[in-house]
Amino acid sequence: MIVAIVMAGGKGERLKADCEKPLFPLKDKFLIDYVLNNLNQSNLIDKIVIATSPNTSKTKEYLIKNYDAGSLNFSNDVNRLDNASKFYYLDTPGKGYVEDLSFILDTFNKDSQNHVLLFINSDLPLVNTKIINHVLEVYESSDKPALSVYVPTEIFEENGIDYSFEYNGKVPSGLNILLSQNIIQEEEELIIRCTELAFNVNTIGTAISITKFL
Repeated sequence: MIVAIVMAGGKGERLKADCEKPLFPLKDKFLIDYVLNNLNQSNLIDKIVIATSPNTSKTKEYLIKNYDAGSLNFSNDVNRLDNASKFYYLDTPGKGYVEDLSFILDTFNKDSQNHVLLFINSDLPLVNTKIINHVLEVYESSDKPALSVYVPTEIFEENGIDYSFEYNGKVPSGLNILLSQNIIQEEEELIIRCTELAFNVNTIGTAISITKFL
């Protein structure tokens, strides 16, 4: 089963907004709506799970009300991934990205070690269905259990976008794939020269710049 995991539990402090980051308005939608719509249009994704936390309680309320999202609980037959629902939320501790990632992998591992988990940050509204499907297709043709997507630094520099970390001329995109096992997994590196992957909404300035693409 291919499950998209939307990381939506962070504090979003760099954005300096008076709302939770996933509920930051961009034109006529919230930030998280763009991500969920792009994922939902993919015919390769079976389920969509939004990882919320105490930092994003209003986001969870929004998901329940507007996406009929159920609480994911593998110990409860009512809230399992094999039910008809497409959207779920998963409460995470919200202590940090790495900690939440570990919590998610442990949770899914209780159900199966063979779920394919596509992780995407909730601040990537321009990552469209075509990009998502391409990444999944590359993963399916790979013989490695994990895949990480990178963007060359020149894409950021050409568009005047700041980045906080780079490795050998490439920047992590916030889009990657893991099997549902909380172990170190050998990964395939996929480098994509794509402006859409470079625009993550971390600041008000980026949010203003990104609206011309929506």
